Amino acid sequence: MMKRLVATLAGGCMLLAGVAAHAAEKVMYQETTDNKPEVGVNTTVYLGDRMLEQRRGQWQECIVPKFSDQKTTPIMAVAVLVVKAGEPLCKSDPKSKGGYYPKTYKNWITLRYGDMVNPVKLKDKSGNYSLCMSSICIAPRNKDQFESGPYFIYSSNSFQQTIEYAGRNGENLKFTYSEFTDGYARQAFTREFQVDLTQGKVAAYKGAIIEIESATNSSITYKVVRNFQQ
Repeated sequence: MMKRLVATLAGGCMLLAGVAAHAAEKVMYQETTDNKPEVGVNTTVYLGDRMLEQRRGQWQECIVPKFSDQKTTPIMAVAVLVVKAGEPLCKSDPKSKGGYYPKTYKNWITLRYGDMVNPVKLKDKSGNYSLCMSSICIAPRNKDQFESGPYFIYSSNSFQQTIEYAGRNGENLKFTYSEFTDGYARQAFTREFQVDLTQGKVAAYKGAIIEIESATNSSITYKVVRNFQQ
């Protein structure tokens, strides 16, 4: 009986550990609300960096070129394949073999049919990578010119919130709160607020609560007590 109880408890612990590990993983291709950083984790950011962020969208399998380039079709220059630095190219479906689609721009520029979004494939050319559409390929680049992995893609017309650190003036800490749609800030929804350290080391705004550990004019160390409230 005792052996069976121990085995049952051990199995339960292993199951809980597996669930915890799975919960820590990014959920791919499902609409989710993502908060950064995690609650209770000491974090340091610098002037102008985002301290707290809540966004709506999906984690997708993507590649992100670190360069910009374009390739013109050889026949009458009627179309151009475009790649933009820092802009993700993502699979529309986890099982898709159709290639990677740009998420923020139209990558196939034509005179006859207008600008379009077309998939490209990542091809290994003698140890270097190239982005290709059919037989049209961007010049090969070293593998370190590409980032790959899960990338957060904002949902259309979704609402995001951020708090940025804006520096210190004496005992006053300055912050900027912004609201975004599709990753772009709207000027009417950007606000500044301050925290007087002589009154305490807690910043609270729009439902978010931040506990301040230390701060200079160029950096701040803190932990999130509560995320933005939806």
